Amino acid sequence: VESWDGDTDQIIHWLRKMDDLASMSIRMRQQLARIVPKRLTGAASSWYWSLPFDHRRRIEVEWPVLREEITGYYMTKKWWEKLRKRASDAKFREGGHTRESPSEYFIRKADLLTTAYNFDDSEMISEIMDGAPSQWNMILTTHLYQTVVELQRAIRFHEEALVECLPQRP
Repeated sequence: VESWDGDTDQIIHWLRKMDDLASMSIRMRQQLARIVPKRLTGAASSWYWSLPFDHRRRIEVEWPVLREEITGYYMTKKWWEKLRKRASDAKFREGGHTRESPSEYFIRKADLLTTAYNFDDSEMISEIMDGAPSQWNMILTTHLYQTVVELQRAIRFHEEALVECLPQRP
């Protein structure tokens, strides 16, 4: 079981991994509820072990119960608002991602959008392309893509051209 330190930028990835494990069986859901608290580190560990003993016992019965406690504490309304803004504002090679490839941009933006919103494929494609350089529209025929997977494959296929079409920095 992967550890988690309370970093809210990583909570979604961590929760998805725990959910995947929990989906294996009822027994696994029960075991995760007992194991996960021992895999929390840093701020997450401090928070969890600050909970009263009786409360911890009530939430350690099954992963969905423990998950609800964790998300209720860390994924506040303010956290969701910041995530939605981050997802909408994400751009190709923005600060902190200046060396990313087009495929890495796609994965980062799609992950943010999937977490923050419930978009259909058409809306996802549009949002992803809104953060991409306008030059990409000369290479990617986005109106022909029916699914996000098709866009992802096209970006991967045209990766070099998508980088080469950008204005060179002095």
